[in-house]
Amino acid sequence: MAGYPLGPDQAFPGQLNELLGGRLVGQVSYLKFTHLPEHLRLIDQLRPSHVVLQLGNHEFADSFRPLLRQLREVLRPRQTSGPASQLPKPPKPAGAAAAAAAAAAPAGEAPRPCPQPRHWLRVAGLSLLTALLWLLSPAHRRSFWALNACMRRHPGTEFVFLSPFPSLNPTQNAVRCFGGWLLHRRLVARPNCRWLDSHRLLRSDKPLFVDASHLNQRAHQVLAYGLATAVLANLDALL
Repeated sequence: MAGYPLGPDQAFPGQLNELLGGRLVGQVSYLKFTHLPEHLRLIDQLRPSHVVLQLGNHEFADSFRPLLRQLREVLRPRQTSGPASQLPKPPKPAGAAAAAAAAAAPAGEAPRPCPQPRHWLRVAGLSLLTALLWLLSPAHRRSFWALNACMRRHPGTEFVFLSPFPSLNPTQNAVRCFGGWLLHRRLVARPNCRWLDSHRLLRSDKPLFVDASHLNQRAHQVLAYGLATAVLANLDALL
């Protein structure tokens, strides 16, 4: 379901559709970037006037384990990986419990402390592994090629990309910021391609979140208005 744990009418796609007075012809939830090519065929079939793509929420996470597993498959494709249960589990950072407690604390309490050097070392390590995966993986390269080719095939369709969402988890939030930059850099600059950074629209503040990772209705409303502004601004430029 789009906008979990909200209903479809409260999530930003439904709100955006209402603001623009359009008709929602297709929607895919929990879209993985490496599965993008098979879903892009819908654009060839439906030929919508606008396509909004929000990518990277699940890929740009704060865990080393899935990144190391995927990198091992990319760098050593002929070797069979062992069961995930046999992979060494990285130690939980000391600041994770404090961050979780701060995220669950009621409004009005003191703000969370500034991240420690260990936090930035973790962010740097995760960002490096993420960049290696997205640059070296054939599956990721195929998805970028398919996406850029789709935009070339449909010059009359406006493609609006929305970056990975903010998070109350400081490590995840930083990695998602980096992931958004990485995504933006790999997209081919075209007249029908627009990028909207959700971190500039939303702050990682508790009043905008249902929990540490999911946005509430107010945040989705802000996203919908930001997307509507981007779409309408481009329409004005074409008049």
